[in-house]
Amino acid sequence: MFVYKNYSMINKTEKLLEELVVQIKDKSELLALQDKLFKRGVENLLEAEMKAHLGYQKGATPAGDNIRNGYSTKTLKSEQGQIPIKIPRDRQASFDPITVPKHQTMTKTIEESILLLYSKGMSIADITDFVKATYGVKYSTSKISLITNSLLEDINEWRTRPVEDVYAILWIDAIHYKIRQDGKVQSKACMVVLGIDLAGKQDVLGLYIIQNESAAGWLNILTDLQNRGLKDVLFLCSDNLKGVQNAVQTALPATNHQICIVHQIRNSLKCVSYKDRKELAKAIKTIYQANDEQCAQIAFEQFKEQYQDKYGYIVKSWENNWEALTAFLAYLAEIRKLIYTTNIIESFNASLRKYTRNKKVFPNDQAAMKSIYLAAQQIKGKWKKTRFNWSKIYNQLYIYFEDRIS
Repeated sequence: MFVYKNYSMINKTEKLLEELVVQIKDKSELLALQDKLFKRGVENLLEAEMKAHLGYQKGATPAGDNIRNGYSTKTLKSEQGQIPIKIPRDRQASFDPITVPKHQTMTKTIEESILLLYSKGMSIADITDFVKATYGVKYSTSKISLITNSLLEDINEWRTRPVEDVYAILWIDAIHYKIRQDGKVQSKACMVVLGIDLAGKQDVLGLYIIQNESAAGWLNILTDLQNRGLKDVLFLCSDNLKGVQNAVQTALPATNHQICIVHQIRNSLKCVSYKDRKELAKAIKTIYQANDEQCAQIAFEQFKEQYQDKYGYIVKSWENNWEALTAFLAYLAEIRKLIYTTNIIESFNASLRKYTRNKKVFPNDQAAMKSIYLAAQQIKGKWKKTRFNWSKIYNQLYIYFEDRIS
């Protein structure tokens, strides 16, 4: 019988809606009906919340000292536009509704839409126009800024969260943005740290905006990670920025530092004459594709003998960075594949650029961080995962570093 009554109620509601729809003559009347239904729905939910809060139905005998105390009005900015609603009050002012939280005048959908558009690189002025055209709600650019500023607390919490004490691999790299400071547009570096922990889970560990990429900057970032709980890293992979190796050795003396082979090859070939490029690249290939460090050393000596006179600066670069360039050769293929290049973090940074490329110049560091953070959160869903075939890689790591990961 209970089920029958419910179905009967549903049928009556559907019939009433059908009667209303038949009477609608144009779009304006349809929108007006939507407004009324939305207003009625929100106010009914608020009444239900007040009933649960006070413990008695409206018109009934109060269950305690606290009683109803009329209504306050608020203009709710929703998908239907601006709609005035009545919010019930209680004598003790302890009612804190969930449907329409205190100090909020918009629905969660609009706020989420604004943050999503901001993460896609849309300007604040364009977001204002979009919300007006889509939801019929007019926001000032300062209001949009206030909404996006609500991210700053989340960003600070995220940037200071604890990290794992041991990571299998860290990749570090910088992406550069134009940011206004002291009335001038400057190119600043957003330093990115990605990592894989001992369970094979990939994550973004940190984003830092600094004046320019430098070894000192990376040392400060590694120190910050240590303050957040980092104790050891098995491998750290970077480009061949001058001084990075010293920064790694200072902060993490037991860490194996691997310079990206792809970066080294690019730097080696960029000033080579066209007629020599193919042969020189072939000679370099024999170095980094060697079976082990000893074979790589033999290949390098042959390379040095052939090109020392003509391209001595290339030979010197390989000699100065030899230990960090060949660190990967001491390990098996699965580990080599992960650490010999920084392609993983470069791919991540390329995705960041897709989201932030519409922002030609950021007004300040905060605006840049908000946009980059939101973009990272969009990308993280695809990037944050457990590494494929990790059990095999972990077993190899355990053999090499049993005393550090047991």
